[in-house]
Amino acid sequence: MKLKPMRAKQIIAVIVLVAVAFLIVVPPLLNGGVKVTLSATTSVHADHLYLTIGEISAQRTDLSGSSAWQSISNQSTVVDLTMANTNEAVALGTLSLGQYEAVRVMVTNATVIINGTSQKVQLESRVFTIPVSFLTQFGKSTVIVLNVSPEVQETADGVNLKLSFTGVPANPSP
Repeated sequence: MKLKPMRAKQIIAVIVLVAVAFLIVVPPLLNGGVKVTLSATTSVHADHLYLTIGEISAQRTDLSGSSAWQSISNQSTVVDLTMANTNEAVALGTLSLGQYEAVRVMVTNATVIINGTSQKVQLESRVFTIPVSFLTQFGKSTVIVLNVSPEVQETADGVNLKLSFTGVPANPSP
């Protein structure tokens, strides 16, 4: 059976249209929403303690090496750590569906204001890997709470900051 030339062009156009629609619709469905919040667990003796977070990523359990780390957000976010036990959203993003075992936070800057005077802070570390197990699922949003304990130390050379993180999934893996 021979197809008419016009009919063959219509079939090819429909196939191309379906393929393009598939490529546009399916990838977002294979991702799950992720929200990361940050909460200081202890108060600090300062007017303000501003922490700038440059990137937040998560590590998949089924991958290894640098390919295991997937970015949740690379937008710079500034949080004030002087208020204890207050959750503040620091990242909204998507991750491919699957099981994750850690969150990595990259801190780009810290500034403290003590008695109205702003001082740059020396960070003990800029990259923090926090063990936290969570699952991203189709149609569900995952919330990760990162608790941080800031420790400000004033020295003759300036101000040093030590950060300790723990992570808790607000909706734990089954």
